[in-house]
Amino acid sequence: MNQYENYFWFESGFEELRRYAKQGTEFCKELESIMMDRSELEKEYFTGLHKIAKKAKRAATKCVGTTLVTAWQRLTDFLEKEEEIHRELSGTLAQDCARPIKIFTDQQVKQREPVEAAVEKQSKAFSEKQKLQQKLKKAAHKQFKEMELSWDQLDAMRGKPTPDKDIQKFEKACRKMEDSLGKVDREFLDSNIKTEEGRLGWETALYRYCQTLESLENERLIQISTTLTKYSELFTAILPPTEERCRELLTMSSGISPPDDIRDVCVAIGPGPNQPEQLLLDCYESDLQNPMNMERRKANLERKIQEMEEEIERRKKARQGLESLSKAYVDTPDFCDEQGQIDVVRQLAEADAMMNMLNANLYKLLCAQAECSNFPKPANQHAEYIQTMRDKNGSVMTVLKIPLDCVSSDNSLYAVPDKTKKTSLRPGRPPPMQNSTPKDDFESSDEHGDGEKGKLEFNEPPPEYIAQCRVEYDYQPNQPDELLIHSGDIVNLIEKQDQDWWKGELNGVIGIFPASYVLELS
Repeated sequence: MNQYENYFWFESGFEELRRYAKQGTEFCKELESIMMDRSELEKEYFTGLHKIAKKAKRAATKCVGTTLVTAWQRLTDFLEKEEEIHRELSGTLAQDCARPIKIFTDQQVKQREPVEAAVEKQSKAFSEKQKLQQKLKKAAHKQFKEMELSWDQLDAMRGKPTPDKDIQKFEKACRKMEDSLGKVDREFLDSNIKTEEGRLGWETALYRYCQTLESLENERLIQISTTLTKYSELFTAILPPTEERCRELLTMSSGISPPDDIRDVCVAIGPGPNQPEQLLLDCYESDLQNPMNMERRKANLERKIQEMEEEIERRKKARQGLESLSKAYVDTPDFCDEQGQIDVVRQLAEADAMMNMLNANLYKLLCAQAECSNFPKPANQHAEYIQTMRDKNGSVMTVLKIPLDCVSSDNSLYAVPDKTKKTSLRPGRPPPMQNSTPKDDFESSDEHGDGEKGKLEFNEPPPEYIAQCRVEYDYQPNQPDELLIHSGDIVNLIEKQDQDWWKGELNGVIGIFPASYVLELS
């Protein structure tokens, strides 16, 4: 059962589910009250029958005649038997219908309260971490601006006749500010990670809350079905005239389907499935609209890229440990109970979400670095899930919204290739030649008028190939002379123009492609 966790999400889903659970508890209390009232009514009825039976016995002493006495005695016996039937019915209603529903309701409340409190606690902690991250973000951006002003002032001092001693003193102060900024940046990154951990903690608590309440709701519906069935069976046995109506109630109570009812509740009042919103790291230097010296911007971006790659590598190793543990649980089922296996699966999902968030941060930094160097942006398959907006203060805020079915390490935004391969995450392209108007070697002629550049004609001699290479990553051309390649393609290599861009042929089409996207075959 996992319907609740797919429909009751965010704060509104939690509140709606909690409200519905309280309504279910009140309904059970009402049902218990009804059963007790019905038991009291039967008690009053058999008490009245007892009085009537006593009167009948007294009246029997006044009867004359065997036939009359026998008939009256049969009436007295009938009244006494009817009294006994309703006495047992009263006790059965209280013991088998009212009391179990009361005990069941009290147990459900006790089971629901701790998971409900856990969600509220995690929600509060997540909110506080979000506020702290915004505070650190504001401080980091402010310090960046101050540092930039200081560097600009230092540059101005160097352009004017200023004593070297003053320049060295001011430069030392700038370096000190730069070191301080590094600590602030790390605190900002740590806060970003803690915020994501807080979100994951809140999400886990909410998942457990949904699972617990769905299980409790299933038990509640089964308990109600059992109570109504018991009630129907009691009256079916003692009230033949109402047998048809009891059958109808029995049919209706037996037809209660917890899965169907739960699904109807989800569709009717559930706000919808989960759509995680992961808050990404918005560094000052990654926003090219923020004023900053270009060389310092590039240096800071490179440093943060290295830090992010190291963090990804650490998280990747941690996830590999979880995968090993999960495999051990699968290979040895007796090693862990079912809940332990569920917890490991959940931890893997959290690790995947964290990897996607960190990879998205890395992708943002790489895009900013590529834009600074006028290089094409790296390819990714989930760029559509990255959304940039402005918060209330007008500051840039970037979030990652990957659907749940896409949240996995295999579908990460920007997978870090194996360090042993001679590939680069940041492909560059050589600048165009100055004052050159003719077509370069990367462009094919269109002399035959077919309008397709790079296409080999049947009467053209095939080019000489120096090697073959296998495509490791997909590449979508950005220029007419570039070659469209997909992972797994085998490209015939014609020429290595430089260390970044090669020229090759694929399916009769000649063009250039990034060298870092392929692996040369021996």
